[in-house]
Parts: sequence; structure tokens; C-alpha cells
Amino acid sequence: MNEQPRTLYWAFLSLIGIVISIYILFPVFWLFLASFKTQAELAQLPVSFWPESATLEAYKALFSSTHQKGQLLDWPQLIGNSFFVAVSSTVIVLIFGTFAGYAFARLNFPGRDLILGGLLISRMFQGAALLLPTYRLMSMMGLQDSLVGLVLLYSAFGLPFATWIIASSLREIPKELEESAMIDGASRLQSMFLVVLPLATPALITAAMWHFVGAWSEFAFASILIESNENKTVTIGLASFVELFTLEFQYVGAAATIVALPIMLLFFFGQRYFTRGLLAGAVKG
Repeated sequence: MNEQPRTLYWAFLSLIGIVISIYILFPVFWLFLASFKTQAELAQLPVSFWPESATLEAYKALFSSTHQKGQLLDWPQLIGNSFFVAVSSTVIVLIFGTFAGYAFARLNFPGRDLILGGLLISRMFQGAALLLPTYRLMSMMGLQDSLVGLVLLYSAFGLPFATWIIASSLREIPKELEESAMIDGASRLQSMFLVVLPLATPALITAAMWHFVGAWSEFAFASILIESNENKTVTIGLASFVELFTLEFQYVGAAATIVALPIMLLFFFGQRYFTRGLLAGAVKG
């Protein structure tokens, strides 16, 4: 007798989920379709939802050396800059976050839990409040308009959260596994790399995915620190299409699709690791 109400309950929740998904994804899907339309087709009223004659001209224009839109920005260079910044900062965060997370999970030292909680609290500060002091600091260090400066900045901002994710996961791994390895003659460093970290792979992938997505899509700090065209990233290039009186949606749609593609692929292939790693440590403290 309870089976039918339960079925209706889950059907109702599924319907709500579908409605919310459509509401959120509809503008994104429309922008994606707009990338295959011409400017004339987008200017006509009423605007058709599906492209009447699909074209790849917007994508070709972005990668054309004669393209005159987007402040003459070189999109292959923008993509290369973003990949360099995102991948480099992800590697730095993963290396230092792994050692820091292991220390918080395995070593006992005064103020350990307080410091770990402080790392998580640091994520509560809004980025906008840090724009001015960050700009002054980077200028004083000579790292303004520098991709290396962005790498160091993103690494500093991403390290606390990555450390917290990794530490939470490592606490769920029994210490007896390490102790057995050390009894057999392994050092602490060997037991860490050969025993603990392979079991913490989902958490490491989660930390890497979170940081890569944030570094790839970050705009605020990149917009105030990067001035020269050769150092700009894809998010700055995407914003460059917004002009005072015009907004050519076919270029915006093509650029937005290119910017979103790495993130979509990342979550498509790493979703199961992402879910497992994010929930690690959620039950036990």
C-alpha cells in the first residue's frame, strides 16, 4: 500500500528536477545554438530557436588570423594561456595539498584542528573584497600582467580547500595499513606514496577537478592583473565581445562553447571520482 505513494513522491521530485534543469540549461542551450547562426538570422524578428542554416563561421572566425572581433585577441593563444595557468596551478595545489592534507590527517601537533578549520573559513571571504589588496601585492612583487603571477595567485586561493578535501579523505583510511607497511621496513614517505595515496585517488581527483574548474573559469582577478593581449585568458576573451551598443551572439556562443568544453569533458569522464571524493569524510570526523 505504501508503494504507490512512494512512486508518486519520486515521480514528483523527478518532475521538479526536470523543470529546474530546463530552466537552468535553456539559456545555455540557446547560446550554443546561436553559435551556429549568422548575424542576420539572429537580428530577424522573431528569432528562431533552431538554426535555419547551420554554419561554423563563428568558430572559424575565432581561430582565423584575420578575425577583427574581440579586440583582435588570438583565441588559440587565449586557450593556451588558460590551460597553462589552470594546469600549472592544479599541479602545485595537488602537490602541496597532498603533503599538507597528510600532515593534518596523520600527525598530531598543537592547533591542528584549529588550523584546518581556519583553512576552510578562509573560503568564506568574497573574492571581490580581496581585489584591491591582491592587485597592490602583485604589483609590489612585480607579478602584474604575468601568467606566473596568476598561477601563484590561483594556487594560494585553491590550496586551503584542496587541503581540506584531501585531509578529510585520508582520515578515513585506517592507520593500521601504514603501520603494517612500516613494520615491513617502509619509511613514512614510502607508506604514504605506496599505501595511502592510491587509496585516496578519488579525493585527489576531486581536489584537482575543483581547482582546475575554478582556475579555468576565473575572471575577476585575471581582468585586473592582466593587461597585455598576449597574456589574457579565455574568460577575458569572452568578455571582450560585450561592446557598448552591440553584442554579436554568434561569436559569444562559439566562444562560450569553447570555454565550457574542457569543463564538460572533465566532469563527464571524472564524475564518479568527483562524487566519491567529495563525500569522503562526510560521515566520520
